[in-house]
Amino acid sequence: MALKKRTFSDLKNKFSKKANFKPERFFDLGKAFLDATGLPGPAMGHLQMFLGHSDTGKTTALIKSAVDAQKKGILPVLIITEQKWGFEHAKLLGFDCEEVVDKTTGEVDWDGFFLFNNDFQYIEEITDYINTLLDAQDKGELEYDLLFLWDSVGSVPCKMTFDGKGGKMHNAATLADKIGMGLNQRIGKSRRQDSKYTNTLVVVNQPWVELPDNPFGQPKIKAKGGESLWLNSTLVFRFGNQKNAGCTNISAVKEKRKVKFATRTKITIMKNHVNGLGYEDGKILITPHGFISGREASEEKKSIDIYKQEYATFWSEQLGVGGGFEIKEEKEK
Repeated sequence: MALKKRTFSDLKNKFSKKANFKPERFFDLGKAFLDATGLPGPAMGHLQMFLGHSDTGKTTALIKSAVDAQKKGILPVLIITEQKWGFEHAKLLGFDCEEVVDKTTGEVDWDGFFLFNNDFQYIEEITDYINTLLDAQDKGELEYDLLFLWDSVGSVPCKMTFDGKGGKMHNAATLADKIGMGLNQRIGKSRRQDSKYTNTLVVVNQPWVELPDNPFGQPKIKAKGGESLWLNSTLVFRFGNQKNAGCTNISAVKEKRKVKFATRTKITIMKNHVNGLGYEDGKILITPHGFISGREASEEKKSIDIYKQEYATFWSEQLGVGGGFEIKEEKEK
């Protein structure tokens, strides 16, 4: 009796298994961001990083992500560890929040469609907080897609270091364990079609610069907290240069009064495991109200003129005078 020959299709059907995922979606940080990077913003259902030196646009991008999340009915969860957060600035950028004054104590608070927590001393408290919210979501107590926004990694140590018994290696090991092998799996799993919710984690990361190991090499920007966050990030947006900020301040000047008007910065997609696309030479302007286009000198001038008209009242109040004002550049820093 002849044995039935098994085909490769039989083997494939027996041993292959494919999980189905939701279509890729992105948070929309505006046309200027899309023009500069080739992507609308962070991808939903992924861990990703905004990396760069100080004052290069990272927090602006973080807030604009929260703004779009609110518009989409996705709950922003603000995890603030660097203690440089200001709701006034966020509101200028379009974040929906209202100042609330306690009638008894006179204490000022802010209310709106968001969760806010800045009461952290070490990394494990942050990861426990995120897991608590994800657990509440699983139990049906928190019926929203969640966007976790952490500003910033590198500003708090792990518990062992906090207690004076550890150091940089222990911080890196904690991030690798708690996020790389823990939260990243829970966040990524939410992209499956059988997941009711889609959750996203965006971190702002403080950098350090690795010096070249030979006279012809170039310095390289590195993320604080070891390689784990870099390796587990689906998207990494770099703001500014590798070695330094590489930004140019632009001031508004009127009758000897000078106010910071905008900052010209660079945006590069250093890593993209979503679709492999993205520009490496993007330029953009950061204003108090968000990003405006500035890839070329002619485009930048047009963008500034439109922005000046749109926010004429705001800038008149800042300068304390009516009418027009001059734009002056400083040297790149």
